[in-house]
Amino acid sequence: MRFRSLFLAVLCTLFLGVSLTSCSDDDDDDKVTTGVFILNEGKQGGNNAGISVYNPESHAVTEDVYMAQNDKGLGDTGQDMILYRDYVYVTVYGSSRLVKLDKTGTEVASLTFSAEDGQPRNIVAEDGKLYVTLYSGKVARINAADLKIEKYVQVGKNPEQIVEEDDKLFVANSGWGKDNTVSVIDIRTFEVVKTVEVVVNPNYLQEAEGYVYVISYGNFVNIPYTLSRINTRTYEVEKEIATATIMAEHDDVIYLANSETDWSTYTTTTTFFTYDAKRGVLNKTSFLQDSPKARELATKSIHMIEIDPNNGDIYIGISDYVNNGDVYRFTKAGEFVREIATGSLNPNNMVFFD
Repeated sequence: MRFRSLFLAVLCTLFLGVSLTSCSDDDDDDKVTTGVFILNEGKQGGNNAGISVYNPESHAVTEDVYMAQNDKGLGDTGQDMILYRDYVYVTVYGSSRLVKLDKTGTEVASLTFSAEDGQPRNIVAEDGKLYVTLYSGKVARINAADLKIEKYVQVGKNPEQIVEEDDKLFVANSGWGKDNTVSVIDIRTFEVVKTVEVVVNPNYLQEAEGYVYVISYGNFVNIPYTLSRINTRTYEVEKEIATATIMAEHDDVIYLANSETDWSTYTTTTTFFTYDAKRGVLNKTSFLQDSPKARELATKSIHMIEIDPNNGDIYIGISDYVNNGDVYRFTKAGEFVREIATGSLNPNNMVFFD
């Protein structure tokens, strides 16, 4: 097919100078082995989720790889994306889909969740299994190879992020602002063994140094966004650390942003800071070095923080839910590198290939 030949040529150009297993038109197992996928959430109800590809070396960007490779759209509301055993897995919330892709963005399998399952939110993978939170109040255990659902476990209301630590799954139950629990699931028995009470409306989770860190959204009135931590051995909430709206983790450092908007003037103020999980120390100094772009980000609503595990580079995505979102790249030391135009709305997740 001429279009596929042209697109593979574009991919090879996009990743020029980095490792490819194949760039031939007649090889259905073509896999880009270095680069970055950016999941663009799209607008809810707009059926316009997509995946952009960025080359960290050449800075080349190609838009909506999924559409180009599969001759169809990804669906409505891209929610979460992970890289596991050389495949990319994406949950598409509005379309109730779980999609398995190879490294060219070609779909190799998919699963559509039933109304009883509820819509999918977030994913974690362990020992050949995917664990997906479902808005029905369940977590599904799914075979990563064939996307067959093996079992469900009931957790709290409207579960969001999920992380694994020491053979336990921790699940944030938001309840759409009315739940205040984190469910703990024993992976071996796939049963809930503990329910931990936290600040109301927990959404984000990260794991570091034997703790699970939780960002709760609060009640949007008198309970603010709150970062707290759970001791994974005692299941006690040991401290409330700071006010933060989003986070990422790398090498036991929690990278945090707090975006606050004054709706009377429609102005946003964002601060960046870190928490050293090894020492238990909050550092209020920005992890970004001063630059015009860093100052620009201080006025933007932050939709995503991701850290490249290969070199510690920091990627920060912005969104106003109206215009196409950009991603700002910084070195591990906080020096500005590049502003990346994703070509789509609401970049919210990234995966990095070796």
